[in-house]
Amino acid sequence: MKKIYISILILLVTVVWPKHVQNVYAFDGNALEYFDLGLKTSMAYKKTNYFTRAIELNPRLAPAYEERGLNYYFQGKYHEVIEDFTNYIHLVPNKADAYKMLGMAYLKINNYEKAIVNFDRALDLEPKIKGVFGYRAEAFRMRGQLDEAIDDSNRALNMESDLRTLADVYRTRAKTYLELGQEELANSDFKRAAETDPRYFFYRYMSGYADLEDMRRAGLIGMIGIAFVFIFGLKLKPPKKDE
Repeated sequence: MKKIYISILILLVTVVWPKHVQNVYAFDGNALEYFDLGLKTSMAYKKTNYFTRAIELNPRLAPAYEERGLNYYFQGKYHEVIEDFTNYIHLVPNKADAYKMLGMAYLKINNYEKAIVNFDRALDLEPKIKGVFGYRAEAFRMRGQLDEAIDDSNRALNMESDLRTLADVYRTRAKTYLELGQEELANSDFKRAAETDPRYFFYRYMSGYADLEDMRRAGLIGMIGIAFVFIFGLKLKPPKKDE
């Protein structure tokens, strides 16, 4: 009787196994097709739909979580970013950039403790990873760990090369100096941020950190704008009634 059961079991495995293998490969193939469509489209909502479909077909397709998480980040959907990169890390546990993205998402929702934990992990895996020291400096500042914020800002300024990232770091260090009561150092860093990245000229002006030279520039820009409108306004003819 025992031999009969064993024979039946072997027969069932023999019948089922080829179909199972075939379904797995077809399953993965369809998922990869949707993943590829997600990479090719430029529309955010379509990217989300394609990557979601790929994940539904193959929940272990790690790159789909990564790409959908990045897409969510640029849409400001930070809780979804956290969910996707948490799933990604379960599949790919030793990628520094994934922990960096988790840290950035937690920073955006003001969960500074978890942001720091993930930035720490990213630095453990890749000590020279770009951007992390600057982001961690901001998280430290928001937690009131001002000495740590200054240390991380200094490290970031020594290793970063992207101008916008550098400007962000100068801004973080400037705000930290302000909280420490070191206004001269703060003002110096705000100026460096403005010189490095023009976005922060307007930030300084609105925050009361524009000096006389800045205000003259603002006045000059305003006069140029008015002249531009005046000159081109004279050249533009009003539409005819029958138009």
